[in-house]
Amino acid sequence: MKKLKKIVLKIPLDLKSKEFFGLLERYELLQIHRQNEDQIFATQKVKFKDPKMHPKMLEGEHYGMSYIEVIKEDKENNEFIFFSKHNWVKQTKEFLDKLDLIIDPPIILDQDRLLVSIITESKNVDEFINSLNHFYDEELQILSISHIPLNYENLFLKLTDRQKEIVYYAVHNGYFEIPRRINSKKIAKHFKISRSAFYDHLRKIEKTIYHSIFY
Repeated sequence: MKKLKKIVLKIPLDLKSKEFFGLLERYELLQIHRQNEDQIFATQKVKFKDPKMHPKMLEGEHYGMSYIEVIKEDKENNEFIFFSKHNWVKQTKEFLDKLDLIIDPPIILDQDRLLVSIITESKNVDEFINSLNHFYDEELQILSISHIPLNYENLFLKLTDRQKEIVYYAVHNGYFEIPRRINSKKIAKHFKISRSAFYDHLRKIEKTIYHSIFY
């Protein structure tokens, strides 16, 4: 059975990040909704130093945010909660994929560093820390490393959003019951995919779950 660890650390900011976070008095990434090869979709909370600043001013290639939608704003305190589509920094995306890491929000700005929690397998911890030390010019601070019992929530985190939608719909509608209350053809039609695509999703879901339990 896989053993998971939660690593809490403070990561130094690179020059590009310092420019962005230099605009902010407070920052918190509240939730990651989904991510793909190119973008991460997240809800963030910020308080600007300059009262004239607005989240929409961050939209564009310079800060890597292709879309911003303000959800809530407190003009008196210059605080905003907004949804964003944020382009992955290629190096960061490759790093996360290589070691099979999960970001566990929130991510908080703490002075000139980001307070981040990462979930990974125990066997990846040393490689993760060594890679980070090579990745950053400044030394990062590891605040804690703790064991996480394997549970339903941890397994669910390992599935993509599309896989979650499909397996939830299949379970909810009786695909895994005996006899089945819904067949693969109807599920595929619901998601507007072929039956072979549905089976492919199912194999990947089963592989993720079985490997998490038995390896």
